[in-house]
Amino acid sequence: MPWGRLEAAGPAWNSWGDKPATWCVEQTAKYGYDGVDFIFAKLLQAPKHEYDEQLRQVRATAERVGIDIGYVAHHTTFVSPREFDRERGIETFKKALDAAAVLGAKSVCTLIGDGYYDPPLNVLLSRKEAWRQCREAITEVAAHAAGLGLNVSIELLQGTILNRVELIERMFDEVGASNLRMTMDTGAFYVAVKPFMSVKEAVKRLGRYIDIVQIKDEVGLPTIVNCNHIWFGGGLVDFRETYEALAEIDFAGYVSVEWEGWQVGGPIGVGEPAGVGLADFDRVAQEALEFLGEFGFVPRRSR
Repeated sequence: MPWGRLEAAGPAWNSWGDKPATWCVEQTAKYGYDGVDFIFAKLLQAPKHEYDEQLRQVRATAERVGIDIGYVAHHTTFVSPREFDRERGIETFKKALDAAAVLGAKSVCTLIGDGYYDPPLNVLLSRKEAWRQCREAITEVAAHAAGLGLNVSIELLQGTILNRVELIERMFDEVGASNLRMTMDTGAFYVAVKPFMSVKEAVKRLGRYIDIVQIKDEVGLPTIVNCNHIWFGGGLVDFRETYEALAEIDFAGYVSVEWEGWQVGGPIGVGEPAGVGLADFDRVAQEALEFLGEFGFVPRRSR
């Protein structure tokens, strides 16, 4: 759960949630996907004395079943009025990078937590201070990643200080790291980006940075900050346009069926804490692939 808040996670359980990470790799391969990715917290659930061996086993399992480990996601704290939270967030991101290196993944992604517009840290931090914290944190973790031969992928997201195309461009220019990449969240692009420019124009401008696409449907609320994830086909995302935009830049990165895609898209935020979203991950795995295939998103293994 991002931030540990139930309302930001939708149903608090799913049918794969208590399974070992290696089992999840095998099950993902069973449904025909080319790769699997992990929220870092899933890997941290292993007992401490089993953590290192778990990473080795996850990589070995992926190699055995013939799929990639695309990336690790660790949505952590880079901006905060509480310096100890920020320091802890940066250090845990470095730990996620270390894990990704063991797993053979190419990138670790994050949104810029703990928000700025949502949660509303703007009441506690000036925009100038939040920008400084963000820039310095990205610079620090990118340097750590470079030593491991990895990329750091930053998600453009509506509630954060990096919620516009030009802000991503400016931040990346200021950091100046060659291993800095961007995560394209389809929900964010259709809620936060589209009011200001077309999705195709945005993808073209940011194409040199995009290495991860997190694909899901989204229902927007009256502001770009608020959003509700919803099951494929019930929201605002134009999947055919998304496919065409990526094809036009010859995208060769990783398209991930994002974990939030199975939520119900309720009126109170991103999902329903009452647990009425689709939590059967076997259905999710099968039906997401069927739906996305209608728009051209087809695994290499089945072509």
